[in-house]
Amino acid sequence: MPPARQLTRPASALLLLFINLIGHADTAYISIIIDDVGHHRERVERALEIPSALTFSVLPYSQFSRQLANQVHGAGREVMLHMPMANISGQDAGPGTLKPDQDQTKFVQLIDDALAQVPNASGINNHMGSLLTTRPGEMAWVMEWAKSHNLYFIDSRTTAATVASTIAAEHNVRSASRDVFLDNDPELTAIDQEFDKLVARAQEAGAALAIAHPYPTTISYLEQKLPTLEQEGIKVVPVSHLIALKQALDAKVVREVTSD
Repeated sequence: MPPARQLTRPASALLLLFINLIGHADTAYISIIIDDVGHHRERVERALEIPSALTFSVLPYSQFSRQLANQVHGAGREVMLHMPMANISGQDAGPGTLKPDQDQTKFVQLIDDALAQVPNASGINNHMGSLLTTRPGEMAWVMEWAKSHNLYFIDSRTTAATVASTIAAEHNVRSASRDVFLDNDPELTAIDQEFDKLVARAQEAGAALAIAHPYPTTISYLEQKLPTLEQEGIKVVPVSHLIALKQALDAKVVREVTSD
């Protein structure tokens, strides 16, 4: 059983709040991360106009990385670092990619340099990473770094063999895993099907996490869909809130089991 997580004071306050909310509301919660932010500035700016608490994960070293990270933060939305990591196919993940052949000093320096490209980041998730997220040693370096910077970690789950969430729990790093990719197929009908899966998961489990991209069809879909969700009992929250919600839901289950 993984060790209990030691929450920072803000995270503890969120956890207590959500424990109370869960006991009194029938709302299901979702978070949506817009990945690969850094190019196509106008698309991201359009997504920022959607009146919903989307979270934006920014690729370092992209044309508009720093500018868009600042715009996202200025708009009151949550910013993440979308960290390039080595993948099984050997596809180029971009500048500063974390790889298994790097020593710890080089590895950590690459994350530090990437973070400097993405101001105001609250968390980190993997860009690609189907190789690196299966390696406990390198994932331990990532989690030690995240813990020291008080950042959460989201496992994009680019492989079923990932150990990222397990290692995050071992290092008491706030974390969650992606439930749905909204737009692996960027056709509107396919996005709609995946969104239905996201909502179903949230209604079943209380909270669910999706990853999407700044594709024109995705933005068009979210523009139409998100303003209607609260009428359906679905609330969009920033990723940091979703992590606290998931912990609160876990705590509620434990309380119910132990009180039986």
